[in-house]
Amino acid sequence: VKIGRYLKKIGYLDIRHTIVQPIKKKNRVGNLESIPGKMECFVYHGKHKMSGPFKSHQQAIESAKDMLSKNIKYSKNAKNR
Repeated sequence: VKIGRYLKKIGYLDIRHTIVQPIKKKNRVGNLESIPGKMECFVYHGKHKMSGPFKSHQQAIESAKDMLSKNIKYSKNAKNR
């Protein structure tokens, strides 16, 4: 999924997350190598990423509430969001 899976809506902002599962594969020598998984949360306004990545859902929710209190919205022509 390109922008992540929908998790929660806070006002006009969406909380989305991407989850990558851990993988075990053989490297070029033939030994098993384990690649750890990860989870990242982002705050979106429509299809535009406003902040992130965050390590937990709670941090993303707090960031979205802070952005709501400051009335920050995505603007295509704005240099600073």
